[in-house]
Amino acid sequence: MKLSQIIQALTERGQSVELNSSQSPEEIEVSQVAPLDEATGEQLTFFNNPKLKGQLLQTQAGAVLLREPVKDLTSAQLIVSDPYFSYAVAAQMLNPLPSLKPGIHPSAEINGGADIAKNTQIAAFVTIGSGATIGEQCVIAEGAFIGQDVVLGKGCRIGPNVVIHHQCVLGDDVTIEAGSIIGGDGFGWAPHQGRWEKIPQLGKVVIGNRVSIGNNVTIDRGALEDTVIGDDCIIDNLVHIAHNVQIGAGSAIAGQAGFAGSTKVGKHTIVAGQVGFAGHLEITDGCQFMAKSGVTHSIKEPGSYSGFPAQPTQDWQKNMVRSRQLDKMAKQIKSLQKEVVALQAELEKPSNTD
Repeated sequence: MKLSQIIQALTERGQSVELNSSQSPEEIEVSQVAPLDEATGEQLTFFNNPKLKGQLLQTQAGAVLLREPVKDLTSAQLIVSDPYFSYAVAAQMLNPLPSLKPGIHPSAEINGGADIAKNTQIAAFVTIGSGATIGEQCVIAEGAFIGQDVVLGKGCRIGPNVVIHHQCVLGDDVTIEAGSIIGGDGFGWAPHQGRWEKIPQLGKVVIGNRVSIGNNVTIDRGALEDTVIGDDCIIDNLVHIAHNVQIGAGSAIAGQAGFAGSTKVGKHTIVAGQVGFAGHLEITDGCQFMAKSGVTHSIKEPGSYSGFPAQPTQDWQKNMVRSRQLDKMAKQIKSLQKEVVALQAELEKPSNTD
């Protein structure tokens, strides 16, 4: 791919791009992306971490994406406002998804009344329920199950053995990786005389546009209201989202995070690995939760939160530093207590004056 094609694509995505090279962008070709220290003359790399300055100066890459020009660098330099984002765009261009091959495999089971766009790819052993609607340019991989009255927008990619239960709705360009289950029954049970009575889960799951869902994710259908995932969310592997949860647009959720029922998470929230949310909470927009945080109460102010129960990260860091001094502080307190006892005993002695 000529560098001029990448420059054009970056410009169209809002990046300001300047080429620093003795060659024109039409003369420079790259075939793949690679790390700074491994890239060859036909590969593109990026520099976004000052700690890797040594690798940058020694790189053999044909072209480098970076923020500012670097003197004596032999590689062609693409000066961009955001190297990491630009790398993502370039990597997509050099590694496109497999081309769509419209058609339905003979082993697929398509129930009557399903509305399937002609230019859709349906692989072996897929099951599609009655009344389902499959949009244009969707790709449904081997073994996937699409339930009754499910709606898939255009350009969705459904991985192997994914299950999408009845009446769930997906927007456009949704990706769901292997083994994920969308719209399974929520954990709804009523206790009565030592037993649990099942509560029917009557809602559905509604997923917005351009959502990416990883492997083995479970998103439960709502009890009465719907479970909702907003536009442009990215969800890592092994995440559990319970019934009636709402995830705001543009949020990012890392692996093994869990959300109890009816919690509402604001827009552009970042959730690190193994964060847990109690149920019926409201989280405002623009929050960041550090790894293993336990969110037990609603959060009304945007910012970074850590620890259990979750608190502002700055406060948590101070408390963690102090906690390492507990043994020392305990010994100091014990020593001071002994001194106080000694002083009290001294004061209580009878005086020797005549």
